[in-house]
Amino acid sequence: MKKNIYDAFFSDLIHLFPSINDNLNLKEYSHLNHLLENSHSEEHKNRQKTLFKNYIKKILQNKQLNIYDKTLLNMCRNSLRSFNYDFELFPITHQENLVISIMELSAEHSIISFSKKSDYQNVVKKLENLECITNTIILNMNKGIEKKMTLPKIIAVKLLDQFISFKKNKSYKNNNIKLKLDFDFNNIVEKLILPSLNKMIDFLKNKYVKNCRNSIGLCGLKNGESMYKFIVKNTTSLNSITIESIHNYGLREIKRIHKEMMDIKEQHNFKGTLKEFSKHLKKLDRYKFKNKSDVIKTYQNEILFINNNIINKLFYKKVKNIDCKVKPVPSYNEEFSAEAYYIPGDLDNKRKGTFYVNMRNIKENNKLEVESLTLHEANPGHHYQLTYVNESKSIPMFLKIDGSEAYMEGWALYCESLGEYKNNESYFGKLILEMIRALRLVVDTGIHYYNWDYNKTFNYYKKFSFDSDNQIHTQILRYISIPGQALSYKIGEKVIFDLYKKESKKLNFNIKKFHEKILENGAVPLFLLKEKFSNK
Repeated sequence: MKKNIYDAFFSDLIHLFPSINDNLNLKEYSHLNHLLENSHSEEHKNRQKTLFKNYIKKILQNKQLNIYDKTLLNMCRNSLRSFNYDFELFPITHQENLVISIMELSAEHSIISFSKKSDYQNVVKKLENLECITNTIILNMNKGIEKKMTLPKIIAVKLLDQFISFKKNKSYKNNNIKLKLDFDFNNIVEKLILPSLNKMIDFLKNKYVKNCRNSIGLCGLKNGESMYKFIVKNTTSLNSITIESIHNYGLREIKRIHKEMMDIKEQHNFKGTLKEFSKHLKKLDRYKFKNKSDVIKTYQNEILFINNNIINKLFYKKVKNIDCKVKPVPSYNEEFSAEAYYIPGDLDNKRKGTFYVNMRNIKENNKLEVESLTLHEANPGHHYQLTYVNESKSIPMFLKIDGSEAYMEGWALYCESLGEYKNNESYFGKLILEMIRALRLVVDTGIHYYNWDYNKTFNYYKKFSFDSDNQIHTQILRYISIPGQALSYKIGEKVIFDLYKKESKKLNFNIKKFHEKILENGAVPLFLLKEKFSNK
């Protein structure tokens, strides 16, 4: 009986957000594939509120709630609470750009498979709603100007650059049309996209940027501190956590990681600074990539090694589609993208899960971080966990599409600790990445709660980071753009490590069983994961 409420919720949700099926590619909802919701409109927001209120009532009719009931209840309540804040007044950034995402549907790197004529026709129909969606986004951003609730100017400028770059590169164009069509797909797409693209560029250039605020944190906005507190609890999925405790944990972790790095430097009898030691290692021929194809091949080999060794040793073989593709980040998006990221496959594995590596500057890529990055993005990190969820027959569909980010990023970061790291140079590479995650705790809270300006943030980050100035700038823009997201990694990892420390002290502890217990229900909120392990 309980399964029915999850199926009913998912069905109502996907009818409200038909674009969900662009990712999932479910046959039973293929009749929605030509639709595209205007999720930022008042009418759509009211329908969302009604949906969440209805399901809160339905769930609370049950006397006993299982882990999925509690997860759905938490999801509905947090979604409703989000409407108490003015998030819709800054609906897009260069990191989360709905307009660009819609325009990309037509390109050859789209999430749409383009295996049949109707796929092309459906994309055209979706794009017919682009103008309406763009108008709503501009309307909301205009309201933000009136209320003095805008993006930071530094982010608005980056957003404008992204749109200009997208237009210049014609990144909406499909250069790999697989079928003979009786219509000019690219021509129709361009006619549908260019008016909205030009409108967005004109609005940002001539009105929005000049009205933006100079502060960079949410705390620079009216009610911004309250907004950030909501985001932190929602993102970490921990009810009792405080921003002060997160900031202080970050400071402690930076100190610990720095000491471990110093120990490795001393083991090498290196006399210079830590940064000089890092540069020394990266200049060694064995850690340099020859070219872009060498980057892809190196990561592919690492995935193969992990699959044959670490997975067999630490996990039950419950993931069938364990192979993960490796691709370069599309060139048009290199400037705006993270150093690496993962895009999951669809439910029937027709579209494979893919690990993307940014190669905007091949000289800044190195093999020191290959082991830890592969553990994080591919197996047993994101690819393994998300494929496990996709293949599960028991995890409800609503949780397959919207799991806890702190769980998912925490799991991926925890997985970096499962590597073999046969030499301390490779482990140093792991620590370089871990230092970034620890810095995020201090910097994110610094920007959005403690009112750090850009210079203070940059200087603090540079003091402990091993990134170039350009990489640091890109990272800081990300943290400004997506408040709270950067907390997910270390906070999620800490919860899993704490559970591991507690469980591993028990008699007959089995690491495979521990990992199975973490994975079996999907990416549930962290407070429920902790509750699950506390239940006898």
